Amino acid sequence: MEPTIEQNEDAERPREVSRAVQFLTLSLVIGLITSIIHLAQRVSGTSLLLASLIVIVFFGVGFLLISRILARSNWARIVWLVLVLFGLPFAIPANLQELRRSVLSGVFSLLVTLLQLIGTYFLFTKASNQWFRTRK
Repeated sequence: MEPTIEQNEDAERPREVSRAVQFLTLSLVIGLITSIIHLAQRVSGTSLLLASLIVIVFFGVGFLLISRILARSNWARIVWLVLVLFGLPFAIPANLQELRRSVLSGVFSLLVTLLQLIGTYFLFTKASNQWFRTRK
């Protein structure tokens, strides 16, 4: 059986890019679940529905960026980097505050930030840089 084009692209994708996507996807999944749980604890009724839709849209943008990263769109990894760098100064104090409020919730917040940092690092290794620079 002949391998498909998609399988060929996966074969040439560096392990670092695949790892980055795994870390980033996991960070988004954990973040989405914890965000919805936090909303359910704090908001009810129509406000909960509206707030949940907003959260889902924002996380949808994250998943869209990851899909574009998999499609070798250099702009997507640059946008991801900018979002992580701009968010980091706000995430650290928020994570520490969340840790003081609830150990479990704080650990999840710290985990999401750590996964994003590791995933972002993998997106900018030498092998990843070469893969994003080569034409499809």
